[in-house]
Amino acid sequence: MKDQIWLLICGLGCAGAAWVYWHYLDTYAAPILILATLVSLLADNIRLRRKLRETGRKT
Repeated sequence: MKDQIWLLICGLGCAGAAWVYWHYLDTYAAPILILATLVSLLADNIRLRRKLRETGRKT
């Protein structure tokens, strides 16, 4: 029962955060989401290239 209550609280918190994000950013919400995704993909690509370089493999 305790886990169900915490799960409900977490779900409500996430739903509230999503509403705030979309409500206040309005037309800028989608481009910001796409930009954040692009930045994270580029950062991961850089991290993986460094890891490959450390193992001695060529990219």
